[in-house]
Amino acid sequence: MSQTRSPLSLQLATAAINAAVYAAVGALWTAFPVTVFGVRFWPQVFVPGAFSVLFGPWTGGVGAAIGIFIADVLYGHHDAVLSLLVGVPSNFVGFFLLGWLANRGSQGLTKRLLLLVSLLIPIVLALYGIFLLSAPTGMSSPQFLIGVIGVVAVLVILGLAVQRNRWADFEVSASIGLGAGSLIIGLGIVAYSSFFTIPAVLGLGNGALPVTFAYSTTAFTFLSEIPFLLILTPPVVAASRAAFPSLRGLTKTQDRTAKQA
Repeated sequence: MSQTRSPLSLQLATAAINAAVYAAVGALWTAFPVTVFGVRFWPQVFVPGAFSVLFGPWTGGVGAAIGIFIADVLYGHHDAVLSLLVGVPSNFVGFFLLGWLANRGSQGLTKRLLLLVSLLIPIVLALYGIFLLSAPTGMSSPQFLIGVIGVVAVLVILGLAVQRNRWADFEVSASIGLGAGSLIIGLGIVAYSSFFTIPAVLGLGNGALPVTFAYSTTAFTFLSEIPFLLILTPPVVAASRAAFPSLRGLTKTQDRTAKQA
């Protein structure tokens, strides 16, 4: 299914709103300043997730990129360079991909391949936690929590796909988009530490981080955010479309316009 972009004015307006809401809701992090493996606990990802579905990949990606930069500089790690090199591209790629896949539509083999990829991402990232489920620390260990979240994400995505739920395609898109963004963060922090000093607030020391650290950062980013994307985004999108019925046919109108072109 082909796509076309929304009018530039609509893209700019919705991207700006996306960025503002994302940064504003993200300010709640200051009340619960949890940082693990250099990454903040960030349930606010449902905001650009909803904008990506409602208005398309450019609104989602650009708005998320601007919003995370504002958040990083104002109340995050305060390192503009780190944000521009890691936070901005990871958010742009992640939510652009989410919006593109969610609005694109797929059938047949492509749809099955996307489902497979969306399931493999949480499985691979949760392997470490699953492998250590029987560790001496038991259910109190962070590894246990990582494993459980990974399993739950897989069950949610697979369950909706089997039921042919109308949100199944979104769940697949969310997993793939967030997986790509999380990988950029994981690799980006390691690469950044080789050339620059990591902000002290992240608690990662002053030296270069080992390459293996990228796995931990990627896993925490994905598995701490995927529940909020899967659970909160659908009702937000549904409520927005109920309040503003014109949003329901926005993507369909774009598709028809592309086919006629």
